[in-house]
Amino acid sequence: MAIAFISDLHLEPIENSRLKTFYNLLSRANDDFDALYIIGDLFEYWIGDDDEHPVNRNIIQNIKKSTDNGLGIFLMHGNRDFLLGSKFEEMTGAKIIDDMTIIEDEFCKIMVSHGDVFCTDDIEYQKLKKTLRSDEWIKSFLSKTIEERIIFANQLRSQSAESSSNKAESIMDVNLDYVDEVIEKNNLDILIHGHTHRPAIHKLDSGASRAVLGSWENNEGWIIEYKQGNIDLKSFPL
Repeated sequence: MAIAFISDLHLEPIENSRLKTFYNLLSRANDDFDALYIIGDLFEYWIGDDDEHPVNRNIIQNIKKSTDNGLGIFLMHGNRDFLLGSKFEEMTGAKIIDDMTIIEDEFCKIMVSHGDVFCTDDIEYQKLKKTLRSDEWIKSFLSKTIEERIIFANQLRSQSAESSSNKAESIMDVNLDYVDEVIEKNNLDILIHGHTHRPAIHKLDSGASRAVLGSWENNEGWIIEYKQGNIDLKSFPL
């Protein structure tokens, strides 16, 4: 079983090199992999499945083309695109999976996560996440017009950037004690996550590996390729 993992593409409704690279990756994935896992923040923001922006519609069509050709595509909510819903699944043929999903074959037991669940030291972020993921907030937000939602999303992005600039780097990274706890509890061989934008493969004392995807920015994208128990973290130009 050959699997590719990507995260934190932060695609915007703009035709650019990042988007073109994503389309090229989809084409290659159909030939090279059995499945593609996009583990959060495929989009810079997603304001609802009813957004009819032509670039977003084109992204949907390209994903659908790959799933129609037999590629299994699995999507996980990130902190920026947690409003991806059942209509998106129907339009793309992709499947939305839960955070901390476990994949297992004869060689390895792997957990995939967006990664923010492990950032337990960032208490302010975790409180905001709880609010934004509540049914009450989501219902209220989706009742607004598309234009109102875009304005709010841009405001939230600005506030997030300002908040992050005032926090210590260590607070925004994963809590290693919690990582060890989850790996031990689930008897994992590999934990793969994104969110922190700190690409690396860490070998842990337990013998397990924590593989971290990078974000697609500064003209560089990242992918993790898995086959027969081996993982390879690769970068490529955008």
